[in-house]
Amino acid sequence: MTDALPPLLEGVRILDLSAVISGPLATGLMADQGAEVWKVESLAGGDMTRALGAQHRGVTAMFATVNRNKKSIALDLKDPRGREALLALAAQCDVFVENFRPGAAERLGLGYDAIKAVRPEVIYLSISGFGPEGPYVKRRVYDPVIQAVSGLAEAQGGAEPTLMRTLICDKVTALTAAQALSAALFARAQGRGGRRLSLSMLDAALYFNWSDLFWNHTFLSPEAQPHPELADTFGISRTANGHLCAIVGAGVDFSDFTTEGAMAALDEYDIPCAPSLPRRAVPEDPQVQASESLVPHEHPQAGPMRQPRPPVRDGAPLQLTPAPALGADTEAVLLAAGLSPAQVAALREAGVAA
Repeated sequence: MTDALPPLLEGVRILDLSAVISGPLATGLMADQGAEVWKVESLAGGDMTRALGAQHRGVTAMFATVNRNKKSIALDLKDPRGREALLALAAQCDVFVENFRPGAAERLGLGYDAIKAVRPEVIYLSISGFGPEGPYVKRRVYDPVIQAVSGLAEAQGGAEPTLMRTLICDKVTALTAAQALSAALFARAQGRGGRRLSLSMLDAALYFNWSDLFWNHTFLSPEAQPHPELADTFGISRTANGHLCAIVGAGVDFSDFTTEGAMAALDEYDIPCAPSLPRRAVPEDPQVQASESLVPHEHPQAGPMRQPRPPVRDGAPLQLTPAPALGADTEAVLLAAGLSPAQVAALREAGVAA
C-alpha cells in the first residue's frame, strides 16, 4: 500500500465572492483538491443557494454539495469598513473570484487594480454572463438564458426549443474556471506572475458545444455539405422491464428483451450499452457502488447525506468538511488575516460582519 499523497492544491488560498453555481462550483472543485477557500457572503441570507431547492433542517442539497470544504465569512461590502476587511483578506490570498455583473466589483472598490494593490501576485477571475463588452453586458444572467442564446435549447431536437433539465452552462463555466485558475497558478509558480482572467458563460458554452452541436456551422465554404446531427444517431430504447441506451443507431426495438438480457447480447459484440436509470436508482447501481462514486457524509445540522466523490482520484486522502453555516468562520478568518480581536468585535457590533 502506497503512502497517501498531499492534496494537489494544498497551500493555495482562494477568496471567493461568487454565488450560485458558476463560481462556487469552480472553487468547490479546487477546495476538494486541497485549496483553502474563504467564501464571502452577504449578511442578508448569504448565497441564494442556501434557500434554493430540496432542503432538510434548513440545509439545501445544492449549497451542501457545492460549498463543502469551504469557510464562510459574512460581510457588508457596501460599508467602507467591510471593504477594508475584505482587502485585508485579499492580501492573504492567491486567487480572487467574483461573478458580479461587469463593473460591479469596481463600483464596490474591489476591482482588479484594488486587489492587486494589496496582493501584487494575485490571480483575479471575473465570471459573467456575456463578458465585458457587447449589447448584452448589462443584462442579468442565469443558466437558462445562456442555454437559449448559445443555441443549446434549439439543439435539443424538439418542435420547440427546450431547456436542459440541469444547469449545464453554469457547470461547464465552473469547470472552465477551475482549469483556468489552475493554469494561472502553474504559470505563477513558473515565475510569470499573477494576472487578470475574464470568463463569460456564453464563451464557455460555445466552446463546450461547438465540436458536435455546431459541426454543420463550422465550415464557411458554400461547398461544405451538411451532415446528420450526432445526437440523432442514438437514443434511449424501451425494454421489457425498463430502458436501455445502446450505441447501435436510433430506433432499435429492444421491447422483447429485458434490460439485462439485451445488455448481455450486446456485450457479446462489445457494443457500448448501459441501463437508463431513474435518478432514485443511481446510488444502487453496481458500478456506482463499486467505484464508490457516492460517499456517505455527515452534516452537523442536516444529518446523514450522500455526496459525489471528487471525480479525479489523485492519491490524496478523501476529505469532506461540511458546507459552513453563514458566517461560521468570520471571526477566525478575520483574525487569520491580521485583524485584532477588538477590530473584529467592532465590525460585528457595527453590523458590518456576522
